[in-house]
Amino acid sequence: TVCESGPRAAIAASLLAQSDAVRNPDAVALADPDDRAHFTDGEARQLTYAQADRIVWNIAARLRSLGLTTDSVVGVQLPNTAEAALALLGILRAGMIPALLPMLWRETEIIAALSGVSAKAIVTASRIGATDHCAVAGRIAAGLFSIRHVCAFGTVASDGIVPLDDVFDAGTTMEPAPPRDGNPAMHVAVITFEPTPRGLVPVTRSHAQ
Repeated sequence: TVCESGPRAAIAASLLAQSDAVRNPDAVALADPDDRAHFTDGEARQLTYAQADRIVWNIAARLRSLGLTTDSVVGVQLPNTAEAALALLGILRAGMIPALLPMLWRETEIIAALSGVSAKAIVTASRIGATDHCAVAGRIAAGLFSIRHVCAFGTVASDGIVPLDDVFDAGTTMEPAPPRDGNPAMHVAVITFEPTPRGLVPVTRSHAQ
């Protein structure tokens, strides 16, 4: 299926993938849009369930290797590519909480959103359209004390940016994230943001939701 955006689509895809990855590991799980090269770096990818599952583990392991802990909030601003679905699932598998950022937001909106949830990292792409999103994320990190890491897919030339493209080739080494206290289903799974007259308000959804 061509990647679709949105927390409901991604979480539903995660549940389906868990069963389909076991039954049909060599079936196609994710396919980039054909015009990918027009709006971001990299060739269009097509991944099987087995490949996608391995990459999700690798993303989770990379985030854990940075010292990020369970329930750390990770901002995500990615275009409509396979990486968007893989990053969201990798963050969840690492036991962390993705905060989904609209594509058109820039520094002001993102700083306002992520400061309200004490985000610890940002995952983005090197280029989205004509915009250097590594530079955008770097400026956001400089303006937010809580942000410790900026991670990016694509051609990463900026110092201090954690490159992620190697997760497509690496072997899986990570064990499952440590269990949460209490009922895991009631912990926050994903954060979106609602514009209100008082500014951007975080909207949390639990794993049960």
